[in-house]
Amino acid sequence: MTVAITPPDNKQQVHLLSTDFVEIIHNAVDDLLLVRWLRPVQSHEYRSGIEETGRVLLELGLEKLLVNNQRMGVLTMDNQGWLATISIQMISQSNLKQLAIISSTDFFQQHTNEKLDSRVKEQTPYFDTQYFLIEREGLEWLKGC
Repeated sequence: MTVAITPPDNKQQVHLLSTDFVEIIHNAVDDLLLVRWLRPVQSHEYRSGIEETGRVLLELGLEKLLVNNQRMGVLTMDNQGWLATISIQMISQSNLKQLAIISSTDFFQQHTNEKLDSRVKEQTPYFDTQYFLIEREGLEWLKGC
């Protein structure tokens, strides 16, 4: 008799970083990186989370990234400039093909996301960005492509 053992779902998702402000999860089944901001962040927290996201994206050679910004709040001007610079560096070295951004309904956050995306895309290899209000929809888009 042969017994097939299916690992539980939680073994398919590895928490690479889990703090009170951010979770970075590698979804091994769908080969994607999931970043969830859990609350409004201080500048040093944000930068730490983004640096770790970039490190993991490069180390694992992933092509799909989902960033859930719903609880993060709006970035300061300093963090916007810093994010553009580091994103250009990391994305230029990465295999990123698809980026799903989960935004809040806050107009300023959405506008900031779109402005930064345009700025980064001017100086990096092409990657597709889609915006969603529900994380599940972003995951479905990444899985379907």
